[in-house]
Amino acid sequence: MTKHVLIIGGLGYIGSVLYNIVKAEGWHVEILDNHLYKELKPFNSYIKADIRNKENLEKIIQKFDIVLNLAAVVGDPACLVDTNLAIEINCIGTKNIAEICKKLNKFIIHFSTCSIYGSESNRVVKEEDEGFPIDFYGQTKYTQERLVREICKDNYCILRLGTAYGLSPRMRYDLVVNAFAARAIKYKKITVFGGQQERPFVHIRDISRAVVHVIKKDLKEIYNLQGDNLSLIKLSEIVKEITNCEVEVDKNIIDKRSYMVDSLKLINTGFEYKYHIADGVKEISSSFTALEMDKKIYSNLKLIEGLKISEMIEKKEIQLINGGSAIDDRGMLTFINEFNFYGVKRFYQVLNFSTSTIRAFHGHLKEAKYVYVVKGSAIVAAVKLDDIESPSKNLKVKRFILSDKNPQILFIPPKYANGFRPLENDTRIVFFSTSTLEESKDDDYRFPADYWGKEVWKVENR
Repeated sequence: MTKHVLIIGGLGYIGSVLYNIVKAEGWHVEILDNHLYKELKPFNSYIKADIRNKENLEKIIQKFDIVLNLAAVVGDPACLVDTNLAIEINCIGTKNIAEICKKLNKFIIHFSTCSIYGSESNRVVKEEDEGFPIDFYGQTKYTQERLVREICKDNYCILRLGTAYGLSPRMRYDLVVNAFAARAIKYKKITVFGGQQERPFVHIRDISRAVVHVIKKDLKEIYNLQGDNLSLIKLSEIVKEITNCEVEVDKNIIDKRSYMVDSLKLINTGFEYKYHIADGVKEISSSFTALEMDKKIYSNLKLIEGLKISEMIEKKEIQLINGGSAIDDRGMLTFINEFNFYGVKRFYQVLNFSTSTIRAFHGHLKEAKYVYVVKGSAIVAAVKLDDIESPSKNLKVKRFILSDKNPQILFIPPKYANGFRPLENDTRIVFFSTSTLEESKDDDYRFPADYWGKEVWKVENR
């Protein structure tokens, strides 16, 4: 009989590889994911759902035999950006999954982390050793394990992963092997902080192969997954040997975690690791993504920071932020003290050659803007859109007069269209944007300057 497998959180770094390897077994495989990071393009079809919605989740899980739970906010820096979200997804969401699997008698393979061991220098830890996580992320994963073990009793398998590495369609360069390899290619140099810290590492294809092995062997309980235990300095030496990069050692230790894990329990069931550090470094070295490793899409921290900023910005209303000026014998100072650059990613200045030229309307679903006239004066118009692609023509347009004589910044939230007309020659306007140029290209909706009438641009004689 064909197995029906559901990968929860399957759009991520591991899931994007796991999906194809599990599917290659001839099993029916589907992905459930809430697509939290909208900037990432899904590489596989998926069921859009949120594990925090238990009622909806149960309807989906009942159609499958085996549940693979990858869903989590991953990494300590990402968790600390929004601890409430991390608890909701990592703990409450996992509790929902475990309770449903228990109720429906579904086998669950839960993905945990060797980070739950904390720091155990000069000691090889085994599955029976008690965890003592030293970071917030590790604590949420430890809580996940307890929930799965207590709720699912004897119908679960927990895989404690070493630090994952290797190429994935949904690539990450905030993982140490991947980061070292990419930096070696892009910058010809890597920096090791400390260096003596020991870590377990495992290739994502070996993780995926281990899942298949667990299913075929019907394995239960807890298993460590690591293909290599290495110090960070030894890791850097392997990277240097392959890429010929420079290695700098900084004695300041940023991440103090140090531990080695024993994976004989899984090996003794017949599993064999096929991939090692050199394999991962070589495949990353030949990937074009290594040269763009600093992009937001390759970092969980940057992605969740962007998500947090977007959520806060979307809650804000259109606002005129007032400034002022001060004059003394030395000259004049203008200021806007209530303004900060929270969420701003770029700025640009616009100068029209004619006061009759109107630049309007530009709409954005996600992008917000701060508008500041540094010289001259202008009419700036903004309208809240009821439909981003085909808005009603009877919407109310807000009109503002901005001038360098009266320092003000206009905040225009997402889901607005905006435009301007200069009132003086040589008027210069600075726009501060919350989207990168690349992000803005996919979030640009244009409407004619008279879409909501011509009156907004007129200057009355009075």
